[in-house]
Amino acid sequence: MIGILDLEVCNLTSVSSAVYNLGFDFKVIKISEKGKLDDISHLIIPGVGSFSNISKEFYKNKSFKPELENFKNKGCPILGICLGMQFLATEGNENYKSKGLNFIDATVNLMESDSSKNFNLPHVGWNEINIVKNHKLFDGIQNKSNFYFVHSYKTILKNDDNLFAETIYLKNFPSIIINDNVVGFQFHPEKSSKNGLKILENFCSWKI
Repeated sequence: MIGILDLEVCNLTSVSSAVYNLGFDFKVIKISEKGKLDDISHLIIPGVGSFSNISKEFYKNKSFKPELENFKNKGCPILGICLGMQFLATEGNENYKSKGLNFIDATVNLMESDSSKNFNLPHVGWNEINIVKNHKLFDGIQNKSNFYFVHSYKTILKNDDNLFAETIYLKNFPSIIINDNVVGFQFHPEKSSKNGLKILENFCSWKI
């Protein structure tokens, strides 16, 4: 059973539809509902909006973070998508400094831009990923495959061991980060056609 975390600032429809169409059972997890992680094997954290808002909504419920920590410490796979990936970091600097989950040692800052070279923010559209380390999640995915991005902020890793793929938009930024059973995709796999559905399927069927 795949859990999809509802932080009440996210659009869950496209992610839940993709998981359903791939043939996996899923349920939406609300942070206000205690014990809802007990019967799921994988958790997806989608994200749309700002880091500060997602942090504010998440930390309203002080009892859910220990539940999520326990889920992670049991080795259950966790995937953050777009803002959900950024929220895996220690802190974000969107609007003001906000706490992340601290599942990956990193900070989140505004990306570089240059309108004179057509590198505007947000970064919207298809772009390729450069795989720098192999992982079973990449089965069936060729290097330099294209995925769909929508974001203005990037994750700055403290440890390059967590970098598994990067993308260039004026400068390099991490597009896939992994720390044991915790994974982040900066792109939207649910909007990335065949390659996106394949990498999402790989996550949902990942056995650690």
